[in-house]
Amino acid sequence: MPIMGMDMRMRTFLMAGIAAAVLGSGIAVASPAPDSKRLAQAKENIADEQWTRAIAELKAAADDPQEKNRDEVLYWLAHSEHQSGDDAAALQTIVRLERESPASRWVPQAQSMQVEIAQGMQRDDVLWLIAARPAPPMPPRAPMPGPAVAPLPRRPHAAPPPPSPTPPAAAPAAPSAPAPATPVPPAPPASEFWVGGMPEPANQVVRIEALAGLIDAHSDRVIPLLKEIALDKTRPGEARQAVLVLARSPRPEAHNTVLEVARAGAEPVQIAAIREAGRFQDMNVSSELMRVYQAAGAPNVKRQVVTSLGERKDDASLLRIVKTESDSGVRDTAIMTLGRIPTARPQLRLLYGQAPAESREAVMKALLAARADDELIQIASTEKNPVLRQRARQQLQLLATAKAVKYLTENP
Repeated sequence: MPIMGMDMRMRTFLMAGIAAAVLGSGIAVASPAPDSKRLAQAKENIADEQWTRAIAELKAAADDPQEKNRDEVLYWLAHSEHQSGDDAAALQTIVRLERESPASRWVPQAQSMQVEIAQGMQRDDVLWLIAARPAPPMPPRAPMPGPAVAPLPRRPHAAPPPPSPTPPAAAPAAPSAPAPATPVPPAPPASEFWVGGMPEPANQVVRIEALAGLIDAHSDRVIPLLKEIALDKTRPGEARQAVLVLARSPRPEAHNTVLEVARAGAEPVQIAAIREAGRFQDMNVSSELMRVYQAAGAPNVKRQVVTSLGERKDDASLLRIVKTESDSGVRDTAIMTLGRIPTARPQLRLLYGQAPAESREAVMKALLAARADDELIQIASTEKNPVLRQRARQQLQLLATAKAVKYLTENP
């Protein structure tokens, strides 16, 4: 049951980020004990999507004092309850997991499930509760008489009614029987029902996932928060995930933020932002990428600009890079990228004679990619350098078009 509004690629990326965050967070991740008989049977039921059977096995395992992997049992129990449609039970199980095993490696994935459930219920208030930094705790309310009733998660709470106007002062009346107490408006659903009373999410990735569920409806508030994460040079893994969420938004402000990160982010985050920007439909993106290229010092950043320009089939910008770039590795990457653009074949024909000697082999590789047999035959016929001439013949052998085979047969 994927999060609505979030494509599978983004969700997979964020889930991978949760695992990476756990491993890099300093949380002790001990080797788990072997699966108990009940847990092993439950996993088989889960694989077969037999949720009722899985839930029965997992509940028994969770209540077994001999169960050594109770945190994992509780995660799979919440997962099975969620898959069966019983989200209220799933949320209560997640709260139990958070309270009993707050340092478990299964907690972040369970919190991700909370985000998924909240998004499915269209509970933006809960997503904000998970995404926003926690406010100072409120003083505890005085306990109300009567049994506590757990709130229903699927029913959004009603706002309390506005206060009644203050009645005008009146003369004191004679003592009488006390009036019945004014009914207390229903309290909003307790936050502990969703987040287990923890002060904040176990890692930033869960927060990013919650923001991903809010970005369509609350872009004016979400985009600045994601920008702050994406420009944080101390946490590049989470910054890359924020870039991915921004890039999936259709909002121009989100795309502008991705381009800003491409210019000013940490190097691995710059590369991610450049890659995502290359897929934007905006025609002005190529010029923005060229500005990033001109300001970049790292060859890896320049190479990613080249790759993104290639995806946009911007042969003019690539040719400009080929003619001005002093780094042979970046230049050769641009040359070979030109070979994958059909309209660049005439440019490659001229480029062989103009390129530095160390880049001519790259031109031949680009000609092979372009299936330019006439140009390779011309090189094999006229090139004076025997190494390059032999390389051209090898490219023709790989190409094996009718013209290439005919030339090689007549010129052994």
